[in-house]
Amino acid sequence: MEMSGEWHLALLEQSLAGIYLIQDGFFHYVNQEFARIFGFQSPDEIIGKVPIIELIAPEDRDKVVANVRRRSGGEVTEMRYSFIGIQRDGKRIDLEVHGRAMEFRGKPAVIGVALDITARKLAETAADAKLSALFEHSPLGIALVDMDGHHLEYNRAYQQLLNSSEDTLKTTDMWSCIAEEYASEKAAMRKALETEGRYSAIELNMYRENGQTVPVQAFGVRIVGADNRHYVWSIVDDITRRKTLELETKEQLKALESLYRRLQDTHAQLLQAEKMSAVGMLAAGVAHEINNPVGYVKSNIKTLTSYVSDLLQLISTHKEMLNSCADDDSPAREKIRAVEVSIDFDFIHEDAPKLLQESLEGIERVRHIVSDLRDFSKVGSAEWQLADLNKCINSTLNVLDNNLKQKVDIDRQFGQLPKIHCNPSQLNQVFMNLLINAAQAIPERGRITIRTGHKGDSVWVEIEDTGVGIAEENLSRIFEPFFTTRSVGDGTGLGLSVSYGIIRNHQGDIQVSSIVGSGSTFHISLPISPDDEHTDK
Repeated sequence: MEMSGEWHLALLEQSLAGIYLIQDGFFHYVNQEFARIFGFQSPDEIIGKVPIIELIAPEDRDKVVANVRRRSGGEVTEMRYSFIGIQRDGKRIDLEVHGRAMEFRGKPAVIGVALDITARKLAETAADAKLSALFEHSPLGIALVDMDGHHLEYNRAYQQLLNSSEDTLKTTDMWSCIAEEYASEKAAMRKALETEGRYSAIELNMYRENGQTVPVQAFGVRIVGADNRHYVWSIVDDITRRKTLELETKEQLKALESLYRRLQDTHAQLLQAEKMSAVGMLAAGVAHEINNPVGYVKSNIKTLTSYVSDLLQLISTHKEMLNSCADDDSPAREKIRAVEVSIDFDFIHEDAPKLLQESLEGIERVRHIVSDLRDFSKVGSAEWQLADLNKCINSTLNVLDNNLKQKVDIDRQFGQLPKIHCNPSQLNQVFMNLLINAAQAIPERGRITIRTGHKGDSVWVEIEDTGVGIAEENLSRIFEPFFTTRSVGDGTGLGLSVSYGIIRNHQGDIQVSSIVGSGSTFHISLPISPDDEHTDK
């Protein structure tokens, strides 16, 4: 037993923790580590000589004495807590003790273990200082609120974000700072805190003290406080700059989309212009090849008309002379009469001049068609000039006459128009596109009414058809490149897009109205003298 007691004593003395036994306010045992913690050379300097209150900081003496009394009195069997101790030289240290009630020599006592936690406390204090610095100087708004949103702590960034005074924040809860239109987001945040303990990356607007709002991205996490109540660390990031950039990006994207549409329009116009250029070159070649022979034929028919007239006059003279000189029953007269009857001379005499006149009219018609085709195409000409829109429309109608006369009656209601500064070739293309579309919209037979007029410093053209009309959902899209309601292969969807681009380039406007089953009306307005700076000449 003696060996066992010595072994236990050696174990206590070599322990790295301070061990003590207290009874009646004095230490009845301390080991070497306990003496070292409080700055003594040996336990003998403490045991029975130093009251426990001398090793406790004044502010913690009542707490420690009360704890010792509670354990000695049997209220609790053991207790762990920390307090500030005083070393022999007066230096303050942080201690953590774990004591248990016992009976020593027949009287209540407390035995326990003491640990010097000064270094740990310093580290915790440093960490707290760092966290405090991060809290205060963080660019993000941070606030500690209770579950009802009442502000308990907040940093400077949070206060600046809401532009609120301390008095306002103390009397305002976080939930009421969320803008009314974000009620659903607020409900989702509260539910997420209750079910998941956090919410993240929720974008909403918060009220400032002046009533204005600021866009933020909110994060929150629920924590349990020392009082076992739930609290929320709320972090809000001011995203005003990001929202501004997003808006600018959207506007830039919108501008790019507009530019892309313009490029599509230009591309469509180039395709159509190339096609019209080919038509124009063909028209020029045809005109060149036809004009010369047409001129010869016209000249020859005129000459032939003169010759026939002379011959008929000569025959009439011979007939008169024969009638005055010969007997009615002479063989020569009978023979002449037989020939007249066999060839129906009287009809020839009457019909020949008519035939020659119709031939001249036909040749003149060919000449007009060739001339209109050349005027319509204006091959290689991109020059702006003064032009009469009524004449342009008539030229286009002449070119399309064969396409239109089979199913369409044309009603021209032209007003008196001043000449306008324009590119006639391009406007002819617009009129052709609209007239072809109008004719194709008429299923069997119908009417196209063309009206023109002059108002103020602009002229207008209206093309109305009695076709099937355009569905309301398609009205806003008919000027888009490649949009068509026809079947695949039956039209490219470029005609109206090209027409729209041409009219806009002339600083004009083109509008459409339509009633399904009744027909459509296209209204074009053009300035008499467009501004040169805003036209592609």
